[in-house]
Amino acid sequence: MALHSPNAPPPQSSSQWPCLMTLHKETSMVEFFDPVYNVVTTHKTGMQKLRGARIRRSKTFSCPPDSSSDCFVVGFKAIGYVPDVYIIKVGDNEWTYHYSLNPGKFMATGSNNLLFFKINTIYLLGDKGNLRTLCNKENSTAQRPRWKFYGSYFPSSKQRLIRKVYTSKDVDNGGMLAVILSREKGDIEVWRYKINGKELEREKITSLDNKTLFVSSGGSYLKTCAAPRLGNKIYFSMFHDNNRGVFYCLANHKYYSFDYSVNKAYSSPNIFNLVQPRSFIWIEPEND
Repeated sequence: MALHSPNAPPPQSSSQWPCLMTLHKETSMVEFFDPVYNVVTTHKTGMQKLRGARIRRSKTFSCPPDSSSDCFVVGFKAIGYVPDVYIIKVGDNEWTYHYSLNPGKFMATGSNNLLFFKINTIYLLGDKGNLRTLCNKENSTAQRPRWKFYGSYFPSSKQRLIRKVYTSKDVDNGGMLAVILSREKGDIEVWRYKINGKELEREKITSLDNKTLFVSSGGSYLKTCAAPRLGNKIYFSMFHDNNRGVFYCLANHKYYSFDYSVNKAYSSPNIFNLVQPRSFIWIEPEND
């Protein structure tokens, strides 16, 4: 199957799809990368507090910070049996620490981000393919959150092949997508997770229903097809060595990037020649 580039690049980045924000902690410079048109915009913040800062994948807001006085932040240890929880209400100065019970049942992968769903419930995927949810119905930092475990483990042979896992909300289907990056050449599998009553429904899928998925360890988005011919593609927070963004084609099982100077796509069968920035996250630009 041939791949062709989208239409010619617009004069500026579009708000129809996320952009990749990269934070350079040594200089407090921030870069915004448009993945579809390979446009990079650099901003010098002038904020000394950003020097040495990092984007944390193991923390999440319950809602946009300026949208509610009850907004709080939940953080996990990035990896461990079982990850303990830190909670702080926006505006407070001290975190409340909650030890985790049920040791040995669950281990976080250390790579996938937290997903906040309705009724103050967080989804966190384990390193063995099972799912853990944290519920804080009282919206309180003091009350110990309630944990639930769902699903069986992947076979041990599959567990050993998992290199990284990225997760994203699947709003239309009421669940979560897990993008599993294999240790062998960076092969990709996509799994859909959905809690139905007390049971976990988990299935491997080969199509995104013509949507485009943007994944990173800090945040991911599933969007209506971002541009012509980009349905069923997964954009990663990685670059070819020519500084062009990388996406994975579920149909061809290859990594691609577009070169507008010659109006064609270049492919790569694996991830070994791809570059990944250190501190990055997909964000949704504000609409004008």
